[in-house]
Amino acid sequence: MLRKLNWKKITWAILFVSLLLSVIFIISRMIMAPSELKAMEEHAKVKTDYVLMLLQCISGLLIMMIPTFIERKISIDIPDSIEVIFYTFLFCAIYLGEVRNFYYLVPYWDTILHAFSGVMLGALGFILVRFLNESKHTHIQLTPFFVSFFAFCFAVTMGTLWEIYEFLADGLLSTNMQKFIASDFTVLIGREALSDTMMDLIVDTVSAFFISLYGYIQLKRWEKQGYL
Repeated sequence: MLRKLNWKKITWAILFVSLLLSVIFIISRMIMAPSELKAMEEHAKVKTDYVLMLLQCISGLLIMMIPTFIERKISIDIPDSIEVIFYTFLFCAIYLGEVRNFYYLVPYWDTILHAFSGVMLGALGFILVRFLNESKHTHIQLTPFFVSFFAFCFAVTMGTLWEIYEFLADGLLSTNMQKFIASDFTVLIGREALSDTMMDLIVDTVSAFFISLYGYIQLKRWEKQGYL
């Protein structure tokens, strides 16, 4: 019989190879890219576009090591299914989104990913609380409501920190992560300039709320059945 496929290792390998090859490709293109576009070159890329892609790919290579670090150094067992979802999210957000330009080619790609990340981070919040509840070094036992509340706050906080990262990257590296420059190079102002950031935060919050609500219902059910 064929051995069961280890999807965690497969998704990790696909992500790692994709990002590593992308870094090499981006550096080669960035060297020859112009600093500014002429009016005729509407769909071409400038150096700052490649700087953004390079930053995202390098960040992705570092971020993808976090689950392994947590499991080995902090002894928190992250379910394989969550890790597969995490690596898939990074592949969709960084490789497909930035390198393959899905953010512009696929409608609502950014919104879909933020909804996905809110659910994923909410689930991770539940895992962290479970670790604290079961740890021999801590003496806490949170109610289902506070477990769910922590998961919600954790997911929203991570989403907010990501938006801060985007803001700082745009300011320091002249990138366009917050999409304050439209695809036709129009610089947005006022409410329009804030729409991408605020929509991301709203989607993060709504998706985190629903996964936290689902988790709360499950915990209450297990509490009544005597599993908690």
